Amino acid sequence: MNAELASSLAYGHKDDPSDWAWIAAIFVLYLLIGYALEYRSKKRRGVAHPAKSAARGLFSERRSNAPLQHFTSRMVMMCGALVTGFAGYFTRNAPVAVQFPTVGVVALLCIFAWAYFDYRTEPRDGSSS
Repeated sequence: MNAELASSLAYGHKDDPSDWAWIAAIFVLYLLIGYALEYRSKKRRGVAHPAKSAARGLFSERRSNAPLQHFTSRMVMMCGALVTGFAGYFTRNAPVAVQFPTVGVVALLCIFAWAYFDYRTEPRDGSSS
């Protein structure tokens, strides 16, 4: 059993607290961005209480008229997460002062790309142009 533990540690399989912090930050960022997009959508549609409606709508199932559009939106989101993960992986040996801003900028660019895609493909009411 000690040989397996030594082998595991030698190959870098460790439970580093900073890894958990990254995962938690990703989940919190996803929730915040999802809430902001939901809030913007509710406010644009003229809902009386957009903040409450966005909080309820954040975890509700979507019954979209365009399942391909929803799938594409999720693929844009996942590709952005993958690119952000690659940025973190390729800067893992860099100083923290380089790694955090690099990953942050890449993540923000990917989030803006995802939000822009959702904005451009969101169905519009006939009254607003």
